[in-house]
Amino acid sequence: MSAYKNYAVQYGRPVDDAIEDRYGETDGLVRQDNAVIDHMLMHRTIRRYTSDPVAEGDFRTAIAAAQSAATSSNLQSWSVVRISDPAHKREVNQLCGNQRQIEDAPLMLVWLADQSRNYAIGEAYDTPREAFDYFETMMLGTIDACIAAQNAALAFEALGYGTCFIGAVRNNAEALSTLLQLPERCVPVTGLVVGRPHPAHDTDIKPRLSQGIVVHHEVYRVAAGEEISAYDRIMSRFQEKQGMAAHGWSSAVAARLGTRSALHGRDRYMDYLRAAAMGYR
Repeated sequence: MSAYKNYAVQYGRPVDDAIEDRYGETDGLVRQDNAVIDHMLMHRTIRRYTSDPVAEGDFRTAIAAAQSAATSSNLQSWSVVRISDPAHKREVNQLCGNQRQIEDAPLMLVWLADQSRNYAIGEAYDTPREAFDYFETMMLGTIDACIAAQNAALAFEALGYGTCFIGAVRNNAEALSTLLQLPERCVPVTGLVVGRPHPAHDTDIKPRLSQGIVVHHEVYRVAAGEEISAYDRIMSRFQEKQGMAAHGWSSAVAARLGTRSALHGRDRYMDYLRAAAMGYR
């Protein structure tokens, strides 16, 4: 059963209620009659899982979906490390802050911006490899990896799994690269844990900023303070419903981006990229 159907069954609500959950109000212009779009609108981050393994066929299906994503110039500048051995996953988790969702999930994927493969091709053809020394080439691989990872997440959710992205793979990127035996010009970008959602620990759809804040027509428009405050109120109601402290959204943004320490080691990520990729600038 897909996550989309799970939501409708568990909460006894029609799919179109997801729009109200997402924005705090209904939107009659958002289409609600397409199975693919409905599935995307139902996305929720899942952080507690059962011990059921991810079936091999389901894994291969999700990777096929990832490889069906757009890729710049068909360079396919990404790879993924599959981690299912509990002891190995525990080592990875130690470098990611010992997160409960990593411990619980039967599968963790580390998505890589991987130019090592393309660099080796350049060596084999004995061609100049000047572009590898520029940050743009790393950005290309990063974008490729993120698009592929999102495709995989949607596929896993369509197959009834829950997912949670793990930015903490960048906390100790150098140590993680050593643990995963990554070659030069191949770096971790994001993680994804996958598993069957635990029935006793589910979550509602999290509200997002209104489209009026994130969509800019022709030129950029700075959001008014009241627009942000309105979203703070929506988030506070969601947090109360989830049994969390009702602090809204903007205060969390200020805290999360306020200090270097809040980056949990990711402030060193650019230095790591320069060293790992040998000359990005």
